[in-house]
Amino acid sequence: MFINEILVKGHYDLKSSDTITYALDKMSELHTAQLPVVDEKDFLGIITENHLLSAHEPEKTVGSLMISLQFLYLKAEQHIYEALQYISAYQLEILPIVDKNNYYLGIITLNDLVNQLNITLGNNVSGAIIILELEQKDISFAQIAHIIESEDIKILNMSANDIPDSTKTLLTIKVNKQNIASLIASLWRYNYIVKATFDDVKQDSEIQERYDILMNYLNI
Repeated sequence: MFINEILVKGHYDLKSSDTITYALDKMSELHTAQLPVVDEKDFLGIITENHLLSAHEPEKTVGSLMISLQFLYLKAEQHIYEALQYISAYQLEILPIVDKNNYYLGIITLNDLVNQLNITLGNNVSGAIIILELEQKDISFAQIAHIIESEDIKILNMSANDIPDSTKTLLTIKVNKQNIASLIASLWRYNYIVKATFDDVKQDSEIQERYDILMNYLNI
């Protein structure tokens, strides 16, 4: 998934000639504490709410605060995983995007990025999650995939995380079926250690149960 597929155009950018008051009002309207500053197609940087509030002169222009701007951006053809790294590293709510000529195109928001990652990871599809504990030297993705697919189950996503100060790895697998009892039995039969499983249906029912309890409490 590339950045240009979740790009938001228009509405979010400020001009350097806009006043601080206008910029603060726009942030309030859009429910964000960061906005890109753009003159024509030239991206000048990201202004933050803190920068604006520290100016103490609301009729000054955004351009008068240029020294405070963060010059952070990515290009439209880059992957959303790179956007996630940038947003996490620099604590961004919005990430400006430019084209191959460095002309401003728009932004991606943290919310849009999280929604797209949710789809990319298969979390928008009902199923189950399996966590295996493996020795790093023994990991065979091909064998694990074969076991899962032999049960007529499809892998939606698979990710590995090394356990600190250990030679072991936790492998998290999202599959497209909720009834995975036979699959778990097969994994144990092949000597895989199943550390945990999670069922979407159970989670949804627990959320509904907590909601019903809250509603009953509020009606007392």
